[in-house]
Amino acid sequence: MSGFLEVGTNGNGKVVVNHPDLHPDENGVGHIVFSVTEAQNLASLLQRKAIEAHDEMEERKRSEAATIPVDRSCQVLASGDKVPEDRSHTELKPNGQQQDYVVLCDKERAKGFVRPYRDAYRHLKCGNITTMSRPIAETYARDPYFYSGTFCTTCASHFPAGEDGQFVWYERDGSTGPKVGT
Repeated sequence: MSGFLEVGTNGNGKVVVNHPDLHPDENGVGHIVFSVTEAQNLASLLQRKAIEAHDEMEERKRSEAATIPVDRSCQVLASGDKVPEDRSHTELKPNGQQQDYVVLCDKERAKGFVRPYRDAYRHLKCGNITTMSRPIAETYARDPYFYSGTFCTTCASHFPAGEDGQFVWYERDGSTGPKVGT
């Protein structure tokens, strides 16, 4: 298709789509007229197909990223600082979190994700949701097995992740995803 797609109403309770490639009238513009119900159904179908196409594209990207080995030696702290040799970043703050967390470096995360980007998970023990910083979420997406545990903000403590772990991903639509770290 070339030209511009225009959508409007005709004043008679109908939705009109105009485009030059649609059987042009005497003004060179083609029209498709929909009832309100037809337009709503079309919008719903277009939304579903757009999500489907997006998911297919993301899955293709994940498949391609999976062919690139993860370089776990390329690490920094989530703050961007170097990982200290004395491991002082693992000291706990009063809220139970570490001073900082190790993540894969920007260059490594930029190679692509093998899992969807997710930044929230539910603790199966307390049922509450914890969110994480972008660098940690991207590290999980690039290398799902990078961490052996993760933090619950409600319980103020770290617990195991992985197949036998205590966390499941909280999907953007509110549904429950797979276990964190799998």
